[in-house]
Amino acid sequence: MSTAVERTSGPERRVADPAPAPESPDAPDQPLDRALFRHVIGHFMSGVAVITTHEGGVDHGMTASAVSSLSLDPPMLLICAHTKAPTHAAVKRAGVFAVNVLGEDQEHLAAQFAGPRADKFAGVDCDRGVRGVPVLSAALAALECEVIEDVVGGTHRVFLARVVGASARDGAPLGYFRGRFGRFELAQDTTAYEQLRELVVHRTLPLDGSLDVDDLAARLRTPPSAVYYAMTRLIGEGLVGRDPERGYVLVPLDTRASDEAFDGRLAIELGVAASLPGPLSPAVADRWRRIAASAERHVRGGRITDLDGYLVAIDEFHDFLIALAENPTLHQVYRALSTPGFMAAALSGGGAPSAHAVDEHYEIIDAFAAGDSAGIARLLTLHNQHTKQAQHLGIRNAGGRV
Repeated sequence: MSTAVERTSGPERRVADPAPAPESPDAPDQPLDRALFRHVIGHFMSGVAVITTHEGGVDHGMTASAVSSLSLDPPMLLICAHTKAPTHAAVKRAGVFAVNVLGEDQEHLAAQFAGPRADKFAGVDCDRGVRGVPVLSAALAALECEVIEDVVGGTHRVFLARVVGASARDGAPLGYFRGRFGRFELAQDTTAYEQLRELVVHRTLPLDGSLDVDDLAARLRTPPSAVYYAMTRLIGEGLVGRDPERGYVLVPLDTRASDEAFDGRLAIELGVAASLPGPLSPAVADRWRRIAASAERHVRGGRITDLDGYLVAIDEFHDFLIALAENPTLHQVYRALSTPGFMAAALSGGGAPSAHAVDEHYEIIDAFAAGDSAGIARLLTLHNQHTKQAQHLGIRNAGGRV
């Protein structure tokens, strides 16, 4: 929870005593219940940090959410620490501390520094700050501070401090809400990630150039911070890399990456087929055939007449198959494979659709409609083999990578 302290200074001024507030007939006679206050204030979402300091030759640390910026000029912040906490006493004596902001994947560090233990820093990589305090190497951000003033409020002491050093890396913060840790994800971050991923997968961005964050932010009409968030996720997916000299760059798509994606799709589809209790109903099979027909309309003489339309139809065909399992998780895994984007990249690079694709679609549907398990597995495997061959052709025509 962020906390602020208001202080006044200057000559005394005599002012008229304010009129007493009228008593409310519903005003409680007892102080606000502590459990109720804790429950309600827990609805305020905050970030999570580890406060560290060094005093008497010993490193100290504790988890805290009561951190707030206080001033920009000079740069100042404040933290709140329980007066019974050992780290509170160490900060009081040392007069210096660091605020280590945790990332969304660092809940384990929050737990490690929250409770009493002999060595809270066990297994934690640290650097030394400008004032000698330990700074967590993996922290999302770190601010090194000197205490200027402190104030006691209830069970806690508020330390007002000047910031003497600061650093940050790409990533998303760990949040704390209603007594639980979690991810803090802005809607604009999610939108930026989805839009940028579409550009990356469909190779709309230059393969050999660098990806400029400011340019992408202007293109997507989103803040640069949202683009940084998207880049971090795309790096985790192996779609974007970071070059020491050029910065963010696209990871080229080669035949190996393409094969892995389509083999992944095949594994999901074979699993779906094995989970079905029996033949498809005629109505379901007819709906699936209409989807297959839509792909056929975009191919003439072995050439694609409408690439976008063809890719949508192909995606709908496989999406329909996976939906037969009625398992949302499988859908998410399939979407993450980005096979439509890989197809778009290979076809744009000079490839052609598999000559067998449309006919195999109808054969696959017929096998599902008949409940022919062996035929389904054989046809799906053959279809995957032909698809990968078409991908290889497009990638080779583009010089070995797209």
